[in-house]
Amino acid sequence: METGSETAGGKSNQRGSGRVDPEKEAAYWREQHAKQPYAKNYSYEEFEHAYRTGYDTFFRYPGRAFDEVEESVAADYEQGKPTSALPWDTVRPAASAVFDRLGGVIGPRDSDRGIRGSI
Repeated sequence: METGSETAGGKSNQRGSGRVDPEKEAAYWREQHAKQPYAKNYSYEEFEHAYRTGYDTFFRYPGRAFDEVEESVAADYEQGKPTSALPWDTVRPAASAVFDRLGGVIGPRDSDRGIRGSI
């Protein structure tokens, strides 16, 4: 039986505690970062703060799409941004991807996980 534990912030977690396990979510994005279209020429470390901002803010806006709350998420990103972090316009797709993942809009982009046979 599948429990949903494979995704740190998937639908089962969203309906459960309403919280994201930051360590699991960071591990997920560290593994998936290089596979993302916006990651070209950038390391995970350069996007780490954007991912963290995404999963830290997702549950502050229940039922809201990223586009609806982007200004607030961007402000949170800028407020806590380390000096080495990239500008918002560069990392925006990463924060949006976190919202999509946690909201169940998209699944993992890693086709090598072998979920095909379960349908």
